[in-house]
Amino acid sequence: MNITAVSPIVLTGTTFHPQAYKPNARTTQSTRRSACPAHRFKCTKVRTGDFASSSSVTKMDKNVTVLPDSESVAAAMAELTANAAKDAISAKGAFSVAVAGGSLIKLLNGLREREGIEWDKWHVFWVDERCVPHSDPESNYGGAYEQLFKHVPIPSSQIYAIDESLYTTNEGASAPSAAAYDAVLKRLPGSVLPVRDGLPVFDLLLLGFGPDGHICSLFPHHPLLKATEPWVLPISDSPKPPPERITFSLPVVNAAKKKCFVAVGEGKAPMVQTILGQAPQDGSIPAALVSGEVVWVLDVSAASQLKP
Repeated sequence: MNITAVSPIVLTGTTFHPQAYKPNARTTQSTRRSACPAHRFKCTKVRTGDFASSSSVTKMDKNVTVLPDSESVAAAMAELTANAAKDAISAKGAFSVAVAGGSLIKLLNGLREREGIEWDKWHVFWVDERCVPHSDPESNYGGAYEQLFKHVPIPSSQIYAIDESLYTTNEGASAPSAAAYDAVLKRLPGSVLPVRDGLPVFDLLLLGFGPDGHICSLFPHHPLLKATEPWVLPISDSPKPPPERITFSLPVVNAAKKKCFVAVGEGKAPMVQTILGQAPQDGSIPAALVSGEVVWVLDVSAASQLKP
């Protein structure tokens, strides 16, 4: 595997560039290089790409960007998302983005201070959701709302949360909730959510992954990994609590125009190496089954076990 570096690093196959890293007074290029695995790799410089604010990046042949810290990761994710939104709005007048929960939620604040974003053209979805009230700490919607969406002027009618009125307890909630969310997606006009080959084409998915390699609420070796319809699936036996959830199907994930995995911290490092270095296709690591245009944004700790 090759890696691209900016001082912060980027492993890249299509042109993909991170937000330029602005070190503090105590940070030198030599310390940044010693902290990053990228110094082991031979690189070439390029100056153009998704992140126009980068003065230079090093291009290599995997779509993985490695940056010094979580703040840099948040800034890079914001840059990527803002550019995806601009392109989608220019092409069809709307931007559809679906986000995951977990640790990714804390990185959404990089979008708060972005200027020039046409928030009124955004349509926000969740790749999965726990069947809990929006006010519950386990709610993906609730976490993202507090971190970002209550701070930006996206019309409330364009933020598509799970319908919490459909249940009072978690038990038995997933089937009606999944059916309702699936119906919401299928009612949207093509300018918001185009359909190609029977699948919705989201402009961008912001994804995380669990220590077991699960994505959305698609878990290792679970029968739902092979489900092709509907678009939104109920799961009643999640190995992580709460047991009842809704989730995008794997075909819906793969149909999205762009998928961005985001990870920070040493705890993510073993699975990052498994997904990118081994990429098992037997269903043991659902994240390895994501295909199409996929980019990764990592901090140095999460990338620490990557091998050339």
